[in-house]
Amino acid sequence: MTRWRPTPGTGRWWALGLAFALAFTAWASWRVLSVSSLRITVDETGYTIVDERTVTLTFLVTKPVDTIAVCTVQAKDLRKNVVGSATVDIPAANTRTTAHTATIKTTTSAFTALVHDCVRG
Repeated sequence: MTRWRPTPGTGRWWALGLAFALAFTAWASWRVLSVSSLRITVDETGYTIVDERTVTLTFLVTKPVDTIAVCTVQAKDLRKNVVGSATVDIPAANTRTTAHTATIKTTTSAFTALVHDCVRG
């Protein structure tokens, strides 16, 4: 039984390829980890149905310090139809996580309220 061995003179290319693969993996890992700290996340803490046409929503926004964001909040009925929405400007702050309250005017009675999305402003 003969063992497989690379052709003489190709070992250098194997080493170079392995070094490149390791360097690329290290760079890709660093890039993914550095971008994850820049994302905007939202935690809804509660909502209150004020009356037939008004809902208030409280939520926490976590984002990089000194970043401006814009969040879209929605009120939905029992069938998950959007019955109201509002845009909330989130100003830059000294801390990563800030608390906010939004008032949403609705066209009909709402069942729930949520943050649809938050993007950089």
